[in-house]
Amino acid sequence: MGSLRRAFYLLLGFTFPGFWLFHAGGLWASLYLPLQKLFHTGATGWPSFITASLLYIVATALFEFFFRVLKNARP
Repeated sequence: MGSLRRAFYLLLGFTFPGFWLFHAGGLWASLYLPLQKLFHTGATGWPSFITASLLYIVATALFEFFFRVLKNARP
């Protein structure tokens, strides 16, 4: 189970820059559109970084939750 956890975090670390690049390019742009409107900016760099980080934090939290549930479910 430890190797699964390490592989997940390694995958997350290597894929974040690419995901941020695609996200800033318009993939799920509706997620950072409220930040752009709130701060009256046309920039896509920092709003997409914030939302991409939040998506990865949510993915990590869900993984940890399910990992711990499965770990505690076994006798």
